Amino acid sequence: MTPARPGPLPPLLQRYVFSWETMHTIIGGRSAIDLSHLRMAGSGLHEAYRFLARYGYDLHDPAHARDVEHIRVEALGFLRGVLLPGLEGVAVPESFDTMPVLELLCRAAGDGRREGATASETRAFDLDMAWACAILRVMHTIAHAANYFQANYYKEIRARILDRFVAQVRTHPDGSQYLHAKSFDVPLVRFEVKEAKPLRSMVIKLLQKQENVAYDMFDHIGVRIIVATPVDALFAVRALREEHTIMYPNIKPTRSRNTLLDLEAYDAHVRACLLRYTSGETDEFDCVRQIHEFSCTPSDNDAQTDWNPYSSDKYRSIQFTCRQMIRFENPLHARLTAAQAVAHKHLTGDGLREMLETLNLAGVEPQIEFFFPYEVQVMDIASYRAATEGRASYADYKARQVASVRQRVMPRVLQLLGRSEGPATGRVAGIGKGDKRGPGSARPFAATGLMPMTSIEELQALIASRELS
Repeated sequence: MTPARPGPLPPLLQRYVFSWETMHTIIGGRSAIDLSHLRMAGSGLHEAYRFLARYGYDLHDPAHARDVEHIRVEALGFLRGVLLPGLEGVAVPESFDTMPVLELLCRAAGDGRREGATASETRAFDLDMAWACAILRVMHTIAHAANYFQANYYKEIRARILDRFVAQVRTHPDGSQYLHAKSFDVPLVRFEVKEAKPLRSMVIKLLQKQENVAYDMFDHIGVRIIVATPVDALFAVRALREEHTIMYPNIKPTRSRNTLLDLEAYDAHVRACLLRYTSGETDEFDCVRQIHEFSCTPSDNDAQTDWNPYSSDKYRSIQFTCRQMIRFENPLHARLTAAQAVAHKHLTGDGLREMLETLNLAGVEPQIEFFFPYEVQVMDIASYRAATEGRASYADYKARQVASVRQRVMPRVLQLLGRSEGPATGRVAGIGKGDKRGPGSARPFAATGLMPMTSIEELQALIASRELS
């Protein structure tokens, strides 16, 4: 009988022992945010430097080092300002305020664990490691929230998208508004535009996503159209299509949701109303009145709202994501062209030739072009009131988000401190008695997480000045 072989495996066999957690993030669909702790290919500061450099930040580059430090400070602020309020007695240890980022990586990877440590020493080590992991999860998310187009072109992108909507919203002499189309108009109760999402709101949203990257956020820009009845909501969508305010080929199908109106039942209802009209049972105006009385909601509302588990199951709307082609003059091309003109004016001979070679425009396109997504919500006034009052309030919605994000970012911290809590993704049932916000109130809120809205009057002034933020 072969004797037992205690001790480490030989190198030939060690390679068959996989880090399955990281393998699952690559080929198993798991998010790196949900790893139990950081996994590096080795240990120590040198490996931490290599890991961070390949991630995208080379600390030997002063600009990269400044970016990482800024992200680290933002992450600590997010933990203390967003996730920890309400958790009495839970605080990020002050040692993390000055901890270098490479040491933070080593701490999150479990470097320095001492064999033979006492139970209290092990617990203290594990708690420090858990805090390091929580900070890195937020840092990773903030790094992905920093979008180039958001930082450099957001105001102009927003203005160009909203220009189309502003052109279609008209105002009667009495001040009432309507959505204009060639063959009909749709009376509006209210037209709202989503305000810019601050960084912390973006981080909260990204931390709910499996992909955890900013490119998967589709509601940086959004509008909400409130009409009188669910049937009017259908006409509002039709008006947007007929005026080419939205382009249906550019709709993202997986982002379309309808929890407001059962389309098949509505079609049958319209056919029945038209049949009564053609048979002489009703006149034209009674037929229209009967059609607009329809209010049957889809029977599979739960399935349609599973995509956002933080929303109230009482929230009813039509919403979809469209993409618009955006084109800008490439500032690099413009500057190189201007520099070439200056070179031609002031240089000659070899000096001019060398300068023109340096300022070569090869590969630099005159324009930057891309599709940018935006979200549209359409709802009737009854659904709007239900969404902005206690039953499906924005505050309740955000509280459920924060509780779930807290559990995802710092599960081990909460467990070690005896403060574990399940993810708060259940929808609110029952009717609360929150503040009454009618359609005329400023800055109403929505249950699906759209940020406070800007009215059409404010929007027109902002677009005119191009100071959208």
